[in-house]
Amino acid sequence: MCGILVYKSNSFDKKTFDSFKLSLKDLNSRGPDETKFFKKKNFLLGFTRLSINNIKNGSQPYQSNCGRYFIVFNGEIVNYKDLASDLKLKSIKLEYSHEAEIILNLFILYGEKCVNYLRGFFSFVITDLKSQKIFAAVDRFSIKPLYYSYNESNNSIIITSDFSVILKNGFTSKSLNYDKILDYFSVARDFDNSTIFKNIKKIEASNYLTISSDNKIRKNRYWHPFELLPKYNKEKLENLVIEEFDKVINLWKIAETELSLCLSTGVDSQIINNFFAQNLIQAKKYNFYESKKKLSDINNLTKIFPNEKKILNLLNEFTKQTFNPYPLAHASSTSLFQIYNKIKNDRFKLTFNGEGSDEIFGGYERYKRQLNLLKNKKISFSEMIVQTYKNEINNIDIFFQKKISYGYKNELKKRISNIRFKSNKIENKILEFDQIYWIPVIIQRHDFIGMNYSLEVRPPFLDHKFVEIINSLPVKNKFNSSAGKIILKKILKKQFKYIAPKNKIGTPSIFRKILSNKREIDNFKEAIFYGECKNFIDTNKVTKIVRKNYKSKDSIFLWRLYVLNKVLYKF
Repeated sequence: MCGILVYKSNSFDKKTFDSFKLSLKDLNSRGPDETKFFKKKNFLLGFTRLSINNIKNGSQPYQSNCGRYFIVFNGEIVNYKDLASDLKLKSIKLEYSHEAEIILNLFILYGEKCVNYLRGFFSFVITDLKSQKIFAAVDRFSIKPLYYSYNESNNSIIITSDFSVILKNGFTSKSLNYDKILDYFSVARDFDNSTIFKNIKKIEASNYLTISSDNKIRKNRYWHPFELLPKYNKEKLENLVIEEFDKVINLWKIAETELSLCLSTGVDSQIINNFFAQNLIQAKKYNFYESKKKLSDINNLTKIFPNEKKILNLLNEFTKQTFNPYPLAHASSTSLFQIYNKIKNDRFKLTFNGEGSDEIFGGYERYKRQLNLLKNKKISFSEMIVQTYKNEINNIDIFFQKKISYGYKNELKKRISNIRFKSNKIENKILEFDQIYWIPVIIQRHDFIGMNYSLEVRPPFLDHKFVEIINSLPVKNKFNSSAGKIILKKILKKQFKYIAPKNKIGTPSIFRKILSNKREIDNFKEAIFYGECKNFIDTNKVTKIVRKNYKSKDSIFLWRLYVLNKVLYKF
């Protein structure tokens, strides 16, 4: 929805002002409708706006009535109208009743606990001009991310929606974090607040930061997906899911602009589409061609046929602008460039998708294998994860320089072994692991690629109250060793007379096409030898498998190296 940039320092020179303005300009695609920049005491506050709600009066940065606080906010608080009514009942005067004003008043009223009242997806930064403190928070799954960097030499701190802009404009050094790069190549998860750069941190999902006047940083987790789960009527589970998702759809549709939907033949987007129809919600549908199987009886549908040349051009444009490889950790992300570019060109500002359903309803094929390893093979959870990603982990041993990769496998197992699950059932532990450490990574591809085209991407399955309800269901309704998304498929069949294809057709990837493009592959090999990756990769071994084209066991490693090369080559 928007771009956030907040800088705090004891002094500002012309170079700092210029760098800040350039960084804000680089956030323009996140908010092309309005750009604002304030200097207030020790703070520089910048914001770029994509206006979807409160279009006429939602300008930011927004200052409290008392003048003490400023807020910059990104996302959608889907229950903001109810919160506005609650605040008015407490005799709190609201000038505009928009989301930024409501969050700020909740913070003044409840302090750090204000995040507990918010439903939707968000990131925001509140600055206190009197105490010189900062409060910053992200939503439960980090759908809208925030990054920060502390500079010890001048005791300054900067917070932003996209850390690439502060790297490009000199606010921090480009010192690589090899531990995070190893995670990127193996399991592509966030186990902590680190990024691939040593001096840049990410506010973890379900976390907020409090930053004192002397820039001491304290972080806190305010929500856990398997804690304090609600109780329900066990005899009416299907009705419960239908009723609750109906509420979610009617909350998450909130917008003053037209809606669109990324639609496939799969369960997730079909559920959203049918609930849209049930509630008479109009949305333009976009289908990225999967197979010859037709989507029948779908009105207002645009089919998008894969165009490898176009996708490659869009991918190259994107990687010139970013220093973050994680949104592209999976080759299937490439299709998003063509989809989101088309939706943007059709003048939509927001779209819906079914992201998050697999992780709460047990939809991945790998869950069946993981369940077998834990129940039948009787191995530990950490060993199960290592077995699941053994090809990726083995490729680290093969292709990384030993000084970088030595002991990584054991360190990874140790980190996973130290996780204290709140779930008791094995099935729920698998889901809990992915909801905490996987969703915040996989969801950011939609934020970064979508925002590259000034497009807000909404994943209603990740409404946190809905997630709590699904997490409380008996596991037999979610997945087992032979089936996934059990209750969702039942609802689709009984309620909407739709049967999803038995074999899920994955989102197409263009990587095989790339490796048949001589110019692209020559650039790839050159980057391996002369780019930043030569400092930690065994270049001779890698170029051999590139020349031979890749085998399935090398494909994920090569794709991630291909992306990382592009991201780092502009060093």
